[in-house]
Amino acid sequence: MNFVIKGFLATVAVVGALGTGQAHAQSASDGEIAALKAQLRALEKKLDNVQKQANHTQKQADTVQANFANANAAMHKKAVPFLDATLKMPGNRPTFCTADGLNCVAVTSRLHFDAGAYSYTPNSAATAPQSLNDGINARRARLGVIGVFNKDWEYGLIFDAGGTTDGAAVLNNAYVSYKGVKGLVIQGGYIDVPYTLDQATSSNNGLFMERAAPQAMATGIAAGDFRSAFGGYTYGERHWIGAYVTGPTTGTTSVNHAQPQPLGATFRAIGLPMRNEVGTILVGFDALYLAQPGGPTNSTLGLSDRIEVRIDPASNALLNTGTMQNVDSARVLSGEAAAQFGSFMAQGEYFDFAVQRTNGLGDLSFNGFYGQASYVLTGEQHKYSTTSGSFGGINPKRPVNFAIGDYGAWELAVRYSSANLNDLNVRGGELKNTTVGLNWYVNQNMRFMFNWINGRVDKINAAGLDAGASYNVFAMRTQVAF
Repeated sequence: MNFVIKGFLATVAVVGALGTGQAHAQSASDGEIAALKAQLRALEKKLDNVQKQANHTQKQADTVQANFANANAAMHKKAVPFLDATLKMPGNRPTFCTADGLNCVAVTSRLHFDAGAYSYTPNSAATAPQSLNDGINARRARLGVIGVFNKDWEYGLIFDAGGTTDGAAVLNNAYVSYKGVKGLVIQGGYIDVPYTLDQATSSNNGLFMERAAPQAMATGIAAGDFRSAFGGYTYGERHWIGAYVTGPTTGTTSVNHAQPQPLGATFRAIGLPMRNEVGTILVGFDALYLAQPGGPTNSTLGLSDRIEVRIDPASNALLNTGTMQNVDSARVLSGEAAAQFGSFMAQGEYFDFAVQRTNGLGDLSFNGFYGQASYVLTGEQHKYSTTSGSFGGINPKRPVNFAIGDYGAWELAVRYSSANLNDLNVRGGELKNTTVGLNWYVNQNMRFMFNWINGRVDKINAAGLDAGASYNVFAMRTQVAF
């Protein structure tokens, strides 16, 4: 550029000089030519200065551009883990994972919304309660997060705003698990202790709206949901064995550390003598021990259940031992069995309760059992889960889509349960329930449950009066879970 401009100016000067020489050849002088040469040198000097300034400006611009490019590259380099994160939807659960899949965070939720109506007949004026109220209840309304760190460590933090009665949100799960050894899980925190076959089955996958009364009372002693615990389990294709040390539950006065804390332990072991394409057979043994009842006096215990539906809290008074005093310890021994062949599944458990008392009071013995079976009319199957040692739910082959004639999966289920809480001076009553259920699986995340419970509680109070009742309950659940 500098060479071109200089040449152009020199040409202009020469042409101008020649023209001037031709027009005024006689009057031109050597002084005028010298002046023109001086002007040309001045113009060249100015041009050199302009070119130097342009070069300096271009160099600054190049430096700024390079700095910007380096900063932009550094910013993108730092953001690579975020840019490489992926959103997955296993089971329609929003799950964010790093590109290597070693770290994940997922949102989890479940809503079990119940409605029910009672047809209730007390045996006498001595029966409590005398009547039961129809109503609705958010049995479970949970929301939380679960996650994995470096593949081997898992955690969960879940709150529940539902319950046997609607109320304030309480801590449901808050735990840490280690899964770095294949077939072994070690965990601690607030968890759902996997004691008994029915408890190991998720509430999202149960055949009925509520677990059987004897199972609910057994787990309530030192296991079940919302329970603080530490332990673990090992599992494989043909076995599941787990043991836990347990403490108080969340959301109760038992967490008041100014009082003695309950202390217990659970054990569950199962084997599968048959597991192939034809079917699955499961047998197992369970044990629970309450070493320290806890509470204000550290010597009381009560067993009760709401006749296998959770609408009216007053029904809790019907099958109820009351508060048993001078309790030193308690234990439950139980056996479990299950079988699955195609779309048919059956399972049952037997429970033997023993309560040891002090101060000369005799020890108490109670018992209970249940048996249940189901058949999926649309052909789907309950598949066995090695990690939980129980059977899972139903994922319909044809989720509901009325436009093309798909109606989901349909299942019929029936259960008979019994619990006897009568011994010595404790007259808790004897429950006998028959439940018929219809489950409609809309898709893998939604289902509707319809239960009819026909039962009675035979009970004689301390005065020798008939305090029992008979009843029919019609209940329905709307379930959404992911």
